[in-house]
Amino acid sequence: MDFSLEYTKEQEAFAREVRAWLDVNLPEGLATPADPGKLSYEQYQKRRELGRRLGQKGWMAPTFPSEYGGGGLTMDHAIVIEQELARHGMALPPYYEPGIRLAAPAVLVWGAEEQKKRLLPPILKGEVVTWQLFTEPGAGSDLAGLRTTALRDGDEFIINGEKVFVGALHDVDQFWLLARTDPKGQRHQNLGMLIVPAHLPGISITRLDLIAAGGEAGVSAGMKNRVRLDNVRVNGFCLIGPETGGWGVANSTLEIEHGGAGGLFGSRIADRFLAYCRTSPSMVKRLRDNPELADSVVEAYIDAQIERLLALRNYWLRHAKRQRTYEGSQYSLYRKMFGVRLTEIMLKVLGPYALTDDEERGLEDGAFECHQRAGIVTAPGGSAEIQKVTMARRIGVGRAAKEEAAATV
Repeated sequence: MDFSLEYTKEQEAFAREVRAWLDVNLPEGLATPADPGKLSYEQYQKRRELGRRLGQKGWMAPTFPSEYGGGGLTMDHAIVIEQELARHGMALPPYYEPGIRLAAPAVLVWGAEEQKKRLLPPILKGEVVTWQLFTEPGAGSDLAGLRTTALRDGDEFIINGEKVFVGALHDVDQFWLLARTDPKGQRHQNLGMLIVPAHLPGISITRLDLIAAGGEAGVSAGMKNRVRLDNVRVNGFCLIGPETGGWGVANSTLEIEHGGAGGLFGSRIADRFLAYCRTSPSMVKRLRDNPELADSVVEAYIDAQIERLLALRNYWLRHAKRQRTYEGSQYSLYRKMFGVRLTEIMLKVLGPYALTDDEERGLEDGAFECHQRAGIVTAPGGSAEIQKVTMARRIGVGRAAKEEAAATV
């Protein structure tokens, strides 16, 4: 069965333009480590430079309005840019940057016109890096239970609290932060969303020592951090949306994160594993001699194609600006569970070689070992259980739907 993504004539013409541009603009010596946690600062800066070049071209955010720094292009153009970058082992954006995928869409919906003009161009042009600050030590899937406060003091907000499991390995310029703006207010109606400069007095960032920083079919941002905010003052201009309407703004972000933030191609580690099974002479022989293992590889292939098609559907729905209900959480749940299944299948097929990144005995530069750590981490972007709750709310069934309706009255 052929699951390939074919270009139209118009897309192929644009693809030639993109290929020619990439031939000139890809930074020299650009490399992609198998383990994102080993991305050097020098390599990170090469990716940042590529991001700025893409941004100047309008290709970092191809479907966003050009007046705010996007490309003003169609979904067909965006698909081509993503596909051509993937040929070089790159994604769009080419580095960890939730600002474009998560914060910018919410600002576009909820921000005042002056906020859009000032805040969106630096994000969409790749000039700043934004970290999403939602999860706290006592609030993850139950996001509405967060304790960080942002209390108004005249024209400013004073922020106090702690966020965990955020960010990546290197630089950050600003935070997309959800906090309580009314500590005594009713649940879901007591939150505000702010964009906070990352280098203000009172902000401290500490690296977290984790087994793996990602998950969800092997996707990893490299490293995660703890961010403390002690009496951090920000201008009221940083508030996006109503002062106690942050839950609505957050849901605009979560709709994308829970299934719309991924690209077109599903699990890259699954593709790498399947390619290894097809091309390694020793693995081909092992699969021929062990039909049960061959069946497991076929299972991984089918699951990977389902994931990719769900990702493509959601990508299209998002960029075509079609209404979505359960689709985001459906994809996120499938991706998480497939990540766990793929981890088991890879270990079964590859044996102990999947557990080492040793230069002599490891496989694929340690990519499979990295997935053994990352593939069992299903919490980023909301746990599997919260995806089921969200789907029930969107479909309108069960207690979850009633609670959602009550919260929006």
